[in-house]
Amino acid sequence: MFRRLGSRIAIASGLTLAVIGSLAAASPAQAAATVGPHQYFVGDVFGKTAQSVIEVTCAGVATTGHPVAGQTVEVALVLPPGSTTVGYTGDQAVEIDAALIFPSGAVTGKIPIATFTQYFLQLPIPTSITVPCGGSAVMNFSPYPLDSGRPSNVSVTFISPGA
Repeated sequence: MFRRLGSRIAIASGLTLAVIGSLAAASPAQAAATVGPHQYFVGDVFGKTAQSVIEVTCAGVATTGHPVAGQTVEVALVLPPGSTTVGYTGDQAVEIDAALIFPSGAVTGKIPIATFTQYFLQLPIPTSITVPCGGSAVMNFSPYPLDSGRPSNVSVTFISPGA
C-alpha cells in the first residue's frame, strides 16, 4: 500500500512541477505576442505610458534638433481597459504604428517612428528625425488597419539637455 501511495505522490509531484514549469515558460512566450484583432494595448515612450520626455540635441539657439540616441518606444498587450490611454486593435489590425503628432509649432504634422507586429519589443526613436528643441506633442500608437480600433496616446515633452 505504501509503495502505491509513494508512486502516486511521485507522479503528482512530477505533474505539479511540469505545470509550474509550463507556466514559467509562458512568460517569455507572452513577450513575443503577435499583434492581432480584438486586443487591448498601451503605448509607452522611453518606459512611460503617460507624460514622457524626449531629449533633443539642439545646437545653439536652434529651434529644432534630433532625438538623443538610446530612447525607445514600445507597445504592451494588456487586459481589458482600466485607463483612457489604452488602445484597442479592432476587428482587423495586424500592426500598430507609432508616430509623433505635432498640432503646431516649429514642427507640424505627423512623423512616423516605428511599426510593431509584436508586443513587448523596444524600438528606437530614430535620431534622424527633426523635432522641436522644446514644446510638446503626442506619440500616437495606432492600430492598422484602423477599422473599429482606437489608438493609445502618450503626451511627450521635448527638452534639450544643453539648454
